[in-house]
Amino acid sequence: MPNLNQILNKGLIKRDILPEIIKWIPGKEAIILIGSRQVGKTSLLYLLIQHLAINKGIAAKDIFYLDLERLDNLELLNSGVDKLIDYIHEQSPEKSKKFIFIDEIQYLDNPTNILKLLVDHYSDRIKIFATGSSALTIKRKFKDSLVGRKITFEIHSLDFKEYLMFKNEDKLQDLVGKRGYPLNKHISSEQLKPISDISHNKLIKHYFEYALFGGYPAVVMLNGHTQKRKYLEDIYNSYIRKDINAIFSLENITAFNRIVKFLSLNIGNLINVQEISKEIGIARATVEKYFSILENTYICRFISPYFTNKKKEIVKMPKVYFYDVGLRNRIINDFRGVDERVDAGALIENTVFRNLLKRVESVENIKFWRLKYGSEVDFVIDEENILPLEVKLKEVDTPPAGITSFLRKHKSKIAIVANKKILKQKNELIFTPFYLI
Repeated sequence: MPNLNQILNKGLIKRDILPEIIKWIPGKEAIILIGSRQVGKTSLLYLLIQHLAINKGIAAKDIFYLDLERLDNLELLNSGVDKLIDYIHEQSPEKSKKFIFIDEIQYLDNPTNILKLLVDHYSDRIKIFATGSSALTIKRKFKDSLVGRKITFEIHSLDFKEYLMFKNEDKLQDLVGKRGYPLNKHISSEQLKPISDISHNKLIKHYFEYALFGGYPAVVMLNGHTQKRKYLEDIYNSYIRKDINAIFSLENITAFNRIVKFLSLNIGNLINVQEISKEIGIARATVEKYFSILENTYICRFISPYFTNKKKEIVKMPKVYFYDVGLRNRIINDFRGVDERVDAGALIENTVFRNLLKRVESVENIKFWRLKYGSEVDFVIDEENILPLEVKLKEVDTPPAGITSFLRKHKSKIAIVANKKILKQKNELIFTPFYLI
C-alpha cells in the first residue's frame, strides 16, 4: 500500500471527469467509481488524495487508503464498521474529518451494510470514496439502491482528447477541446474554421493509432507497438479470461470466449441472439446472461434501435460496440494499420462510439436507426433533441442516403456526418472530422 508521500509524488495526468467528482466531496454521499480494470480508477483515487492534501490541506493522518485485494484490508472491512472505526481512531485519534479510499469494493461480503452505516452514522466525520470493477457484482451485493447515500461515476478508458493529453500533445488537445462539436447545439463560426493540413495530418495519425490500441492509460503511455500489444494481451488474459470467470463462475468458459470473439468480429452489426445460440450450441438464456456480464464488466455495449414507439426498442435486435477498441483488436489479434484493414469503417465507427460516451447524458441514449429496406444511420442521440450521426471513413461532403431518409421521417434540427476531413455546414447538416466527435 503506497503511503501519502508516494501518492503525492506520483506525476499523474488529470482526467476530464475529475472536477465533476471533486464537486461531490463536500456532500455526505459515498463517491463510487466503477469501470473495467486498467481504465484508471485507482489513479483517480490518487488524484483525489492529491487534491485533498495539496488544495485542501488535509493531513496525511486523516487519509486512509484500503486496497481490498490485500487480505488484511479486506478482513478489516469485512469484520464490520465498529472494527474500522476503532482502527481509524487508533491511527488518528483527533476529531478531524477522515477520508477513506476503498479500492475494489466488490470484494466485500456486504458492501451495502458498510456504506449504509458509514454514511448514516458517520458522514459528518468520514467521507468515503470507493472503486469497483464490476457493476453486476456491485448490483448483486448492494442489497438496496442506497439512494441518497452514494453518487456513482462510470470511468472509461481515455477518450481522444484525453489520449492527446497523455501524449503531451497540448496544442492538438486544445484544438480538439475548443473545436469539438457540442451535440444538439448549433455550431459556432469558430468551430467551422478550417483546420490546417499540418494539424489535420497529426490528428489523423494519432486517431488511427488510438483506433488500433485504444485508450487504456498504461497502453497509451507506451511508445512501441510491441509493448502496447503485450500490455493488451495481459489485460485480455487477466481480465476476460481470469477475473470475469472467477467472479461469475462461468459454466461454459469455451462458449463465453467464443461469444466474445464473435462480438469482436461484428462491431457495428446487428446481433441475433437466437442465431448465436444455435451456432455456439448453448441456450438462448445463457447467451443473454453472458451478454449481461460483458456489459456490466464494461467490455462491450449493446445499443438499441431508435423508434418513436419505445416498446419496439426492447424487442428489436441491437448492435454491439466495445468500450475499448484496443482490447477488441487484441481479442481478434489484428493490429494492422487502419488503411490495411477490411474492418476499417467499423473500427472508426466503434471509436466514435467510445467518444460519444462523454457527450451524452447516458449510454442508453445512444441508439441507431434502420429500416427494413436498408436505410440506416449509425447513431441516433435520443435526448431532448433527436440527433442522427453517420460515420464515414473517407472524406464526405454530400448527405448520406440514410441521413436524408431519417430527416424526411423524423424531426431533427441538426444532423452530423463524421468523416475524415471535411468541416462545413450545409443547412441542418454538419460535416465534421470524426476526431472532433
